[in-house]
Amino acid sequence: MSTLSPRQMFLLDIACAPLREAFGETPYLVGTTMEPRGDRAPRDVDVRLILDDKRHAKLTKAIGSDGISFLGLAVGQYLASLTGLPIDFQIQQQTAANDHHGGKRRNPLGLRSLANFSGDAPIGKAKP
Repeated sequence: MSTLSPRQMFLLDIACAPLREAFGETPYLVGTTMEPRGDRAPRDVDVRLILDDKRHAKLTKAIGSDGISFLGLAVGQYLASLTGLPIDFQIQQQTAANDHHGGKRRNPLGLRSLANFSGDAPIGKAKP
């Protein structure tokens, strides 16, 4: 469950599919959009790409910490432009992500089909 509407989740999920292809990892929706907050809307939409420690180290060696930060900003802007949502995207090392956020819910992105986005209306024929 998230605070995003079915339409927003659809757009975010579709926008994340190329990330799965490019990195071979599933991005996740995390943070305040995953928690009921009463009538307070989340400030931003947290999306994380969690790389295993070796892949994260290789990427950091190749482009540096500033490159990782810039890549996060660039991908976040890409996701924001496709979804209209205020995206906070980060690439995280798996051990650090699990140590800092272990046990909190993560919603995988880039995996769903159209059947997952039907909203709250029943699908099928109306009864006569």
